[in-house]
Amino acid sequence: MMHAVAAGVSLVAAVSLVAGATAATAPVSRDVVALAAEMERTHPDLYALTPRARFQAETRALARRAPSLTRAQLAVGLMRLVALADPRNGHTAVYPFDAHPRPLHVYPLRLYVFPTGLHVVAAPGREALIGARLVSIEDVPIERIVESVRPLVARDNASSFLDFVPEYVVTEEVLAGLGLTDGGAARFAFADGRSEALAPVPAASFAAVGSVLVPLRRPAATQPTWLARTQQTQWLTTLAGGRAVYLGYRMTTDETWTVSRRLLRLAARPAVRNVVVDVRLNHGGNNTTYGALLGAMDELSERKTVVLLIGRSTFSAAGNFAADVDALPRVRLVGEATGGAPSQWGDSSIVQIPSAGLIARVATSYQRFGKPSALTTRPDAAVLLTVEDFLAGRDPVLERALRLR
Repeated sequence: MMHAVAAGVSLVAAVSLVAGATAATAPVSRDVVALAAEMERTHPDLYALTPRARFQAETRALARRAPSLTRAQLAVGLMRLVALADPRNGHTAVYPFDAHPRPLHVYPLRLYVFPTGLHVVAAPGREALIGARLVSIEDVPIERIVESVRPLVARDNASSFLDFVPEYVVTEEVLAGLGLTDGGAARFAFADGRSEALAPVPAASFAAVGSVLVPLRRPAATQPTWLARTQQTQWLTTLAGGRAVYLGYRMTTDETWTVSRRLLRLAARPAVRNVVVDVRLNHGGNNTTYGALLGAMDELSERKTVVLLIGRSTFSAAGNFAADVDALPRVRLVGEATGGAPSQWGDSSIVQIPSAGLIARVATSYQRFGKPSALTTRPDAAVLLTVEDFLAGRDPVLERALRLR
């Protein structure tokens, strides 16, 4: 699979020769070439899905243009270049919300793609906007914005695109770099006729606002189980009057062995009929740590109804886990397709891009799980969350799981 050093000419040499003096003298051009070379050196098979000639051509073109680009345009160019590795490459990206040396800036809204479109799920200081459907930014229709952003969003599959795209849509430099806005404050318009002029803030200061779907100041009484206790990586509770055991499994870590033992003890109670493991908010961790949980689910499925809840944020090691659970004959999967591919390029390393003040993440290994051709793990029962469910604090995915027998 290692194509990176083929043909006897390094990427640095090939790109520099054709890019000419600009790439040789301008620091920003040299940084573009160096990034591409590091991707080629680090990634196990950078050209598995993107022809080497295309990657070189894109690198060459960006290196030539780089000295004349604004930072926003440069950021967009770098995002586009790194995302060429798509698919199975959600770990290889320039992420807007990352801790860049010079932070990118975002408009202070958290968005989520519901079946009806992009809706606000968190808005500090503007909580009345929660639930509103976004229709345009600076009079540019949101559909056009999403399609313009698409080539910049690194992903494993279509489901992880849904998970990642809201961050790019609200990033000032992305919108300005694509020529969709002029940068600075921008007007966001909503389907109910409201509009808000929003000023961008540093992405790092906003990244922790809301946890995927958790808006600020939601009363605890209306918080669905899967969005409760968001600071805990793994937690157990009983539901349905003790007839169900629920595990919120939000990170694959060494804690898993302990929580698996507790799960077995709780589920051994005679009244328990359903065991639900929820990885909808699990973005990964260490895929060597979940063996005990996999074994516990298989064991329990001999006498209980065992269900795994999956979704677009089930990523990285959690995507590997979902593929392994899918292979268990008696366990059922409910929700939406996983954002993490069963087999994927992962274990990212960080590459500095000094002149841009940005970092890129580049996968360093290939993780083989599930069916080799599968880009996602699909549920046995597909259930989508609507914005009405979200606003009412309902969880139709968990409700469906608890009805299974």
